[in-house]
Amino acid sequence: MTINLVAAIAGKALDGLFARQTATAQNVANAGSSGFTPVRVSFEDALRDAAALRSGDTSASLLARVSNVTPRFDVPLPIEANSVKLDDEIATASETSARYAMLIGMLDRSLQIEKLAISGG
Repeated sequence: MTINLVAAIAGKALDGLFARQTATAQNVANAGSSGFTPVRVSFEDALRDAAALRSGDTSASLLARVSNVTPRFDVPLPIEANSVKLDDEIATASETSARYAMLIGMLDRSLQIEKLAISGG
């Protein structure tokens, strides 16, 4: 995998995590609002499918598929409507934050390795 592809996948994952964090903040802010329906964000399966190698793939085709992935905002089942569960939202926020930090760390390490390879040392 090229550094451009790794960066594109990580960038799309960061986009999805940002969207999830935004939705979670909105859910928490509206927890007491009557008629509010909490929102969920999904992107992992779409990103995984887009990044999967297929017969005849080139770096360009793989990069194009990954670039087309966008986070999807889902409305929960009607039984869950109007019920923001703060415990679940806080857990989601914590997990999202940890994933975000992990991806930033991974990108930093990848760039450090590339810098070492370029500088020869």
